[in-house]
Amino acid sequence: MDRDSIYLEEIKEFCRKVIGFTAGSGYEQFVGDEKLQLAVVKLIENIGEASKRLSPAARSQYSAVDWTKAAAMRDRLVHDYMDVDLAIVFDVATHEVPLLLKSLQ
Repeated sequence: MDRDSIYLEEIKEFCRKVIGFTAGSGYEQFVGDEKLQLAVVKLIENIGEASKRLSPAARSQYSAVDWTKAAAMRDRLVHDYMDVDLAIVFDVATHEVPLLLKSLQ
């Protein structure tokens, strides 16, 4: 299995975990559950990091995916961790991540 295939499978698995962890959770529950927040933030960071490692050819195969946005979200979570907006993280987890997974299947 080539590197791109491994990264794409990792991204899909990270997406599935985010979706599973947030299933049935509303924003208030998310805000009140620090473990859930930490898990989801880490998984979104991992999605962004794996996205950065994809070759340009792999990224072009999935042109509907905004790879730059995925990488930027990772950078924001890692470098601006003191200013993370949980509303944005929850929105990404519940809206953007499922769309990403769908785009990769």
